[in-house]
Amino acid sequence: MMPLKNQLYLLQLEEYDLKRFDEWLKRYPDRIVLEKKSRLNWTPKARALFILAKIFGIRKAVLIFSPVDGLIKKILVYMASVKIKRMAGLISIGITGSFGKTTVKNEIFHILAPKHQVLKTEGNYNTLLGIAKTISQLKSKHEIFICEMAAYQPGDIKEIAGLVGPKIGIVTAIGPMHFERFGSMESILKTKLELIESLPKDGTGFLPKELEPQIKNYKFLANIEFFSLKKELLIKIGKIFGLNEEEVLGRIETTPPIQHRQEIIKASGDITIIDDTYNSNPAGFIFALETLKNTNAQKKILVTPGMIELGEKQFELNKDAARSAAEVADYVIIVGETNKRALEEGLKEGFAKNVFWAPDLDSAKKKLSEITIPGSTILLENDLPDHYF
Repeated sequence: MMPLKNQLYLLQLEEYDLKRFDEWLKRYPDRIVLEKKSRLNWTPKARALFILAKIFGIRKAVLIFSPVDGLIKKILVYMASVKIKRMAGLISIGITGSFGKTTVKNEIFHILAPKHQVLKTEGNYNTLLGIAKTISQLKSKHEIFICEMAAYQPGDIKEIAGLVGPKIGIVTAIGPMHFERFGSMESILKTKLELIESLPKDGTGFLPKELEPQIKNYKFLANIEFFSLKKELLIKIGKIFGLNEEEVLGRIETTPPIQHRQEIIKASGDITIIDDTYNSNPAGFIFALETLKNTNAQKKILVTPGMIELGEKQFELNKDAARSAAEVADYVIIVGETNKRALEEGLKEGFAKNVFWAPDLDSAKKKLSEITIPGSTILLENDLPDHYF
């Protein structure tokens, strides 16, 4: 049986979702989740669960602690709601979507910050509790609150929007990310549109042009604008807050890169690394491959464990991505077991010649050191947590 500390680490990786925790144990009854890539975060919640689990076991510990945990969250959210309602004149911008949320959030912040007092959510503080904690940082000087909103089930965005009260809502894109949690593309779309449905009559919602046919039967209070290019959306946001097109375009050009999102790193030995390890999705994978394709390199190397949480679509989407990768990469290193078969099949169909498999990241690094030469470019596409290896 897996040691208690390792069980707690798995539970934390599964965001304390007992159902997903049990499903993982059923799939891998003989495996132990080791702290290789990360470490158990000893938060007060983790400490409390560890103590309770020593007495009652991990499942009962979660159930026993659940009411306390729920009460703490309710108090924090209530305090945040009181604070944000007192912020007279504050305009909240809500951003959601299957991908691209963080990029758009950072670009809007960079555009508006020189002329306005702006607070934005940071890192993974994009759930109800994380956003409530960010709201505690609001000060009377702030004019704009930019809020990235994540969803793992229907109703999540509605709940966050109820707290934040956005006047401007942006859906960046709709795709199959977290498909296994939602079960259908329709459910994903409906959940993201909860943001637009929450906007007031004098609010504005921005949606990708390709969604226009899908939402023709939806009725929204707010004004709806469609965009084909992200740049169009950013220019319109800038104009709302008094910036002209020239100012916006200039600010876009100077937006700092986001760590681990196609971050270009120059390493010793004339090696270029495209670090796209934050996460991966079908559209982002193809975009990263385009970046690799357009580099002038002696060798183009892809290192990836593939994409996850795509439900019944996961095999085919990884296979499709691998088929595209075969046209770009000279060498491919598949990391881990999770998507090994799908990636191998796609690479085979794409007639890839130099394909290697590594059981973990350390083994992948060793193989990289063997095949990399000066002038190589390496695309690191996705980085899965410990319970996927």
